[in-house]
Amino acid sequence: MKTIDLNEYTTKTFGCDVPHFLEALENSPNSRGYILGAVSEDTLCHYLDDKGYEVLRIVEKPSGGNDAKSDEARGDFYVRKKGSDADAWLVVESKGLKSNSEFRGAKFDSPDKVFRYLKPLAFPAKDSKKATYAKGLRSYEKAKAKWEKAHHGKQFPPFAWGRENPGPITCDLLGIWKSENDLRRYLDSLPDEAFTEEGYRECRGALVVIETHKPSKREAPVTGIKQAAPLVSDFSVLAVDLFLRTGRHEFAFVNPETISHSPTSPEHLYQNYTIDILIPGLKARPRFIPPWYGDFDECVAKTKPASRKLDPTQIDHRQD
Repeated sequence: MKTIDLNEYTTKTFGCDVPHFLEALENSPNSRGYILGAVSEDTLCHYLDDKGYEVLRIVEKPSGGNDAKSDEARGDFYVRKKGSDADAWLVVESKGLKSNSEFRGAKFDSPDKVFRYLKPLAFPAKDSKKATYAKGLRSYEKAKAKWEKAHHGKQFPPFAWGRENPGPITCDLLGIWKSENDLRRYLDSLPDEAFTEEGYRECRGALVVIETHKPSKREAPVTGIKQAAPLVSDFSVLAVDLFLRTGRHEFAFVNPETISHSPTSPEHLYQNYTIDILIPGLKARPRFIPPWYGDFDECVAKTKPASRKLDPTQIDHRQD
């Protein structure tokens, strides 16, 4: 990694000194988000390189514009083991977390609201997974019947949820509280700030939600359904940077074929998945539940994501 003189860089690139640049950055959340995304991608690239992978960056907009973007290269990197000469690459997509999960819509602005949210997660009913699966299947069957009625003779893609951890939430809160009353007493003991936007923004709120954020309007190739989420087939592995919630550039990995798809459009993913929930003072670190993994090699070994052939037109040669 080359050394850069910051004053020289900001003067040449932005026409201002470092204090002016930082002031502008502080006043522009969109710019901070873009830079954080770039840092996440760069960190992921170094992580994969250290793990023994050859990493090629995929161009965001190839020559010819969006129409020239390959459906086989919708991620950020082509990845394969160093020393391999096989034309078999994993397409890895880097994403960050949703920054306002806890306070948007005043979801968690009182102990009562947080209690109602945490109770079924901390003390799940014996048949909770079965109920989640059944709810998703009902939504799917309703969407399937509607689509097939409008497309006579055509077949809706199959429902492919796993039964072990169905739905978009896969958090582990077992054993943190002894009983529902214990959970209630804990929440009632927290200061008012723990239920405010400021408290949540600084990860000092009643809970810290590790939730993906993947807005990307895509049209399903079979059904033609459009949803504001990626397709299951867009990439081989999704890598989610947890920095906004853990304070570290660390990643959760998932094979999109192993996680629950949108119940109303099986070719789409959900836009948001809850990977885990942290409880300040009680649960400081995430616990990954499959299909999520904290290690890329483990994710690949256990879920065997599909590889793709490299398309030279999709390579970002600025890395050369």
